[in-house]
Amino acid sequence: ATSRHRKAHSVLRHLETMEVTLKTEVEAGASGFSVKGGGNEGIFIKKVLKESPASKIFSLREGDQLLSATVFFDNIKYEDALKILQYSEPYRVQFSLKRKIAVQEDLEHSSAHFLRILSGIVYFT
Repeated sequence: ATSRHRKAHSVLRHLETMEVTLKTEVEAGASGFSVKGGGNEGIFIKKVLKESPASKIFSLREGDQLLSATVFFDNIKYEDALKILQYSEPYRVQFSLKRKIAVQEDLEHSSAHFLRILSGIVYFT
């Protein structure tokens, strides 16, 4: 094999092991895919139907690991929100909250441990 061929093969091997974390656009109707795995193994995309929202909108690919899913609660039915929250109880979760705070309230004495202001939204963590 030539030196050029070895270099190309080395680059391809490196690209095969590279991991990236992607965030998709916020869209409704995540359908057209199946998952496999679970537990310590993680959840992976098993199959993606061609021309489905999973393929076209979310650009999911077979073998992608699903790290998390954000479900937005605006315009959600109470029953659906309740089911989602109940099912998520045994797992790690992160909430995005909107809270009304009185102007004179001392933010240092807020119930949050840490306060961060980003893009006009207050995040409590």
